[in-house]
Amino acid sequence: MIMKISYYTPDGIYYYVPDQYAEQMEEWRREFSDFLQSIEGKHPFTEYTESINYEGNLEYAVFVRSYGGDDFMDWINVEKLKRRGIYRIPSPPDESEVGIRIDF
Repeated sequence: MIMKISYYTPDGIYYYVPDQYAEQMEEWRREFSDFLQSIEGKHPFTEYTESINYEGNLEYAVFVRSYGGDDFMDWINVEKLKRRGIYRIPSPPDESEVGIRIDF
């Protein structure tokens, strides 16, 4: 089955998902979201950012979550499947071939 993941845009990244995992994708998306919420401090899914005001003073400095579709697929392959079972594919010729759509 083909899955399309969009990240704040109508464009997306496409993945091949074996049929036996298709029904679990929404559950895994929720688990991944919960996992992201549990991250504190420096982590591969975070990015350090600072806000400097117009006077040049630091207003805040924090780690923010930074992730995308490939990170979600890597998480599934490592945490759930323990192997490479889902992978990125080129855009299908027709959007009607997309069976699963996820928006982050």
